[in-house]
Amino acid sequence: MATTAKTFRTKRDAQDWARRTEDDMVRGVYIQRSASERMTLEAALKRYLADVTPTKKPST
Repeated sequence: MATTAKTFRTKRDAQDWARRTEDDMVRGVYIQRSASERMTLEAALKRYLADVTPTKKPST
C-alpha cells in the first residue's frame, strides 16, 4: 500500500481525509496527486511545449 501524507488545520479534517484516502486505496481508485500539486504553471507549460507541441501538425 502507498504511503501518503498531508497537513490540515484541524484534527477532524485530517481524520476525514485519512478515512477517504484509505477507502480509495482499498477500492483501488486512489490517485497519487502530490507530484501534480507541486508542479508550477511554468513547469507544466514547458512540459507541454516539449512533449505535446512537436506532435501537433502545423496550421496556417
